[in-house]
Amino acid sequence: MKILVTEDNTLLGKSIKQGLEEAGWIVDLAQDGAEGLYYIESCTYDVIILDWMLPKRSGIELLKDLRKMGREDPTIMITAKGAVIDRVEGLNGGADDYMVKPFEMIELIARINAVYRRKNSRGQAELTLGKLTLDVAKQKATVNGMPLELTIKEFDLLAALATKNNHLVKRSHLSNSLYELNSEPDSNSIDVLLARVRKKLLGSGIEIETLRGKGFILRVETPSP
Repeated sequence: MKILVTEDNTLLGKSIKQGLEEAGWIVDLAQDGAEGLYYIESCTYDVIILDWMLPKRSGIELLKDLRKMGREDPTIMITAKGAVIDRVEGLNGGADDYMVKPFEMIELIARINAVYRRKNSRGQAELTLGKLTLDVAKQKATVNGMPLELTIKEFDLLAALATKNNHLVKRSHLSNSLYELNSEPDSNSIDVLLARVRKKLLGSGIEIETLRGKGFILRVETPSP
C-alpha cells in the first residue's frame, strides 16, 4: 500500500514518513505544494495526507486539483487550524478526514486505516479469481480458503496484477506501486518478487505471464473440460 505525505516541516515530515514506513506503508514525502502536485500527477495513492499551509501551493488547492482530475484517492488534511469553519472548509473541499496538530502517530495511523477501509468498502474490497481470493482491506490472500503466506510487497504486487486481470501491467506501474517515486530499487527486484509469488501460487490456477519489454499479465487458467 502506498501513501503520499505533504509536509513542509522537515522534522515532522520525516517523522511521519518513518512512522508510516514502520507500520508497513510505502511513503512518498513532498515538502511543498509544487512537489506535492508532481507526485499526485505521477502516481495514484491508497491515502494522501495534505498539510494545509504548504508553500507554493496549499493543501486545500492540491485537494481541489486532485478532485478536478476525477481522482478519489482518500485524503486526510492535517493543520494547526482547528476552528470549526476551517474543518468544514477542508471537508467540503473533498477531504475524507481532518486532523489538528499536534497529534500522536498512533491516531494518524488509525485515521489512515479508517479512510482506507472506507475506500475499499465503496469499491472492490475482495477480489476472487478462480481459486484465489484477495482481501485488499485486510491484505490477506487465500487459495481454496487456505491462507497464502505473502510478505507485504508480495501481496501488493499480486494485488496490482489481479486488479487488472487479463490486462497488461507495465513494469513501471508495478515499480510505482511497490516503491517510492524516483527511488532506485535493484534492477531485478521486481523479478525476484515475481519469482517468489509464482512459487507460492503453484497449484492455484493463477499464471503470471511475462511479456518481454512490455510487462506482465495475470491470467486464470481455464479448467480442462
